Amino acid sequence: MRGLTLTLKKEISSTEKLLEVIRRKKAPHVPDMTPRPQQRAGKKPSLIKALTSQRGTHSVGVDFGYRHLFLVKVCRHSEDHWTLCDYRTVPLPADGSRNTPAFGEFVKRELDSFCGQERNVGIWANMSSAKAEVSAIRIPKVSRGQLENAVRWNAKKAISLEEGTSILDFKVQGEVIESGVTKLNVLVYAAPRDDVADMRKLFEGIGYSLEGLIISPFGIQNLFGTGWIARKEETVASLYIGRNWSRIDIFNKGVLVMTRDIRAGMNSMIMDLMETYNEGADKTSEEETTVSSAAPVEELIMDIEEARDLVFSLGADVPTTEEIRSRFGLDDESIFKLMNAAVDRLVRQVDRTFRHYTVTLGNEKVTAIYVSSSALVYEPLVTYIGKELAVDHAVLDPLDPDNPSVEDRTAGMTASERAPYSVALGAALSERARTPNFLMTQKDKKKQVNIKLINRSIFIALAAALLICVGAVVVIGNMADKKKTMLASLERQYRQGVQVDKKVIPLFISKIKKDRDYIEAYGDRYRGVAALTELSRLTPSNVRLLSVSARLDNTVKQGETAGKGWMTIEGIISPG
Repeated sequence: MRGLTLTLKKEISSTEKLLEVIRRKKAPHVPDMTPRPQQRAGKKPSLIKALTSQRGTHSVGVDFGYRHLFLVKVCRHSEDHWTLCDYRTVPLPADGSRNTPAFGEFVKRELDSFCGQERNVGIWANMSSAKAEVSAIRIPKVSRGQLENAVRWNAKKAISLEEGTSILDFKVQGEVIESGVTKLNVLVYAAPRDDVADMRKLFEGIGYSLEGLIISPFGIQNLFGTGWIARKEETVASLYIGRNWSRIDIFNKGVLVMTRDIRAGMNSMIMDLMETYNEGADKTSEEETTVSSAAPVEELIMDIEEARDLVFSLGADVPTTEEIRSRFGLDDESIFKLMNAAVDRLVRQVDRTFRHYTVTLGNEKVTAIYVSSSALVYEPLVTYIGKELAVDHAVLDPLDPDNPSVEDRTAGMTASERAPYSVALGAALSERARTPNFLMTQKDKKKQVNIKLINRSIFIALAAALLICVGAVVVIGNMADKKKTMLASLERQYRQGVQVDKKVIPLFISKIKKDRDYIEAYGDRYRGVAALTELSRLTPSNVRLLSVSARLDNTVKQGETAGKGWMTIEGIISPG
């Protein structure tokens, strides 16, 4: 209750100070919260930058707003250098149904036109965070194998969505010291499984493959984590004021460490304005208001649509509704005063969140707050919130033309026109290694790691087999080369004549003599038989041999002639 008491004490003085600022029509000095290069006003990007800006990796962020489709394309030139390439806003179809073929055709048509011929761009989409839950928990430091079980056990206390009907994932954000004990700071997040499946089906049905699917806090984290917005090394907060609810996100050194939904938004301010005016509470004095003579104040009843138009007319860049203002006799000062109670309730919720983060959890103090809204950019409202919280404050405007990464591409646009692109830009700055992704959970990453390990093992095995085969081919090739070389040498020797070693000649001569002696002895043994055979062959058929006797002398001395042998043949000659 201490934070509530302090806020109430400051309420009157702070409101009066703000009203005084509005009366003077001069906003108080707001610290510069974005880096601004010198003499950039009106300067066009150089030709070299224009050419080189197309050389990097392109990424497209898609955000389905309340009534518009927001598209942002960025180009990554290096690890920490991104630039804005293109952006576009398209009104959503009037029927509003997103589960029809017509809506898919609408998205396809716009993406085809926006991406052009580049089909290799990475597409990151932002889904509604209304049903999603995000919580930062601290768990004891455990081994990697026990990490998932420890996170899921503690996440059950922080996340109400059931794991069976939702996708639950986590990301370790680093180590913290709590009561002298080292713990892991883990961000757990969950979203309905059907919502994720519908978004995946939408893009796959139109021929686009989603690189990732995020929610708004993760997109804002990318703005700080990539250095697109300064303050990366500090603890800062982002307050998004929606129509029915608001969200406060706290980032430490560019990392989301806490997020909380607040049941107060633009509709609360609109209802407060209408009810307070109709009840006649906090009427302004006659010096501060002007009432139309044709319609007395007592007879005027403000309806919800008129109150909405009056609240939205507070934006410095939104045309004022002069007819409604004149009818109710209200100006900026009185409109803000009538809805001030709702703003205070919102501020108190943010203040309690800050105190819980710093006092209860023992973290560093939040040094700045960035305020954003898809419907209203009102500088006095941002100033009021910042002064109540006693921190630096600014509108979350990442497409400010003075930002070096924007390169004056948004020159001429108002802050109200630029502000709705924050989430789409944050989605475009996503990376799988850094950004929580509902399409790539820890289980999916484990599967990918296992698949990579299997593929790597198969590759190594195939590489080893290939090396063995190559080695075998080399060895066999070398052996074949040696055989070919030997054969060629033998062929050359054959053509040139056989070269015999002198030591081998006696062996050959001895063998030849033995063979010759054997042949001569064999001939002496069978010479008679050979003679009879020859004699029988030569004897005519009318001659009948009766007996043959012979003496064959084979020896012939030197100087003598053969013929010392004799042969006697007896036979009968028949008449022919």
